[in-house]
Amino acid sequence: MANRMLHPHRAPQGFTLIELMIVVCIIGLLATVALPEFQNVMLRTKQAEREAMVNSLIRMLNDYASTHAGQLPGGAVVDLPQNPNSPADGTKKPFDMSLGHWSDLGWAPDGHVYFRYDVTSTSPDTVIVTAQADLDRNSLVSYKAITLKLENGIWQRLDEKVYGDWF
Repeated sequence: MANRMLHPHRAPQGFTLIELMIVVCIIGLLATVALPEFQNVMLRTKQAEREAMVNSLIRMLNDYASTHAGQLPGGAVVDLPQNPNSPADGTKKPFDMSLGHWSDLGWAPDGHVYFRYDVTSTSPDTVIVTAQADLDRNSLVSYKAITLKLENGIWQRLDEKVYGDWF
């Protein structure tokens, strides 16, 4: 009371409880709107890894085939098994160059990967490049398969399919 008498025209300092509660509510609403969009951006970023790695892998398959008389690593039956050799649970894992003939291909991703990659033969002139992962960890695996056909010494895209979780 003595302070009011000494400074009668001075406004009270600080925020009221209701003002602080309103600010907290506004921040909560903004976080509610922003969090799902942030999660979508993270999933799209992980999917971009798949596209970049699969395209790079296809280029390296063509480079290898052009220098090895049309053969792929492993000979008539390509030997590029699932790599990393672990469940496709969407966690980052190291790429293991010692599996199959991956080291012969001369291709390896920079750092760890979210997807599991492999190349399988369905016939001497057809292979399938696949990428698998459960990016949002809901036990539904996203699976992309690109079928390549050997035409005039070059592996050409014949078909592309995406299965599983659509996020």
